[in-house]
Amino acid sequence: MTQEVASNTVRIYAAHGRSEELGDYLATVVERLPTLPGCIASGLNRDEHDADLWIIDVHWDSCQAMSEHFAKPSNEGLNGLLSNCFARQVAFDSDVERCNLPGAV
Repeated sequence: MTQEVASNTVRIYAAHGRSEELGDYLATVVERLPTLPGCIASGLNRDEHDADLWIIDVHWDSCQAMSEHFAKPSNEGLNGLLSNCFARQVAFDSDVERCNLPGAV
């Protein structure tokens, strides 16, 4: 039986004048993601039409691995975004429904 890969995408809009700093910060966060249990790939891209929008895509070896990651009480990457005031908006999308994770709408 083949297990399906799970994924999540985070779209982060930089605070005014902070896009370069945000990109540098996110690059360090994304670099560490493959060291997490179950993370098989991650990537960071800047939107070609909006220089303030950065997109992180993460692929997990299973829904369970993704669920376990987001069940952790602390997320250093997100905390850094908030404490450094790099972001003005963060939008999150995942396989919540397909994976039957808590919080599915």
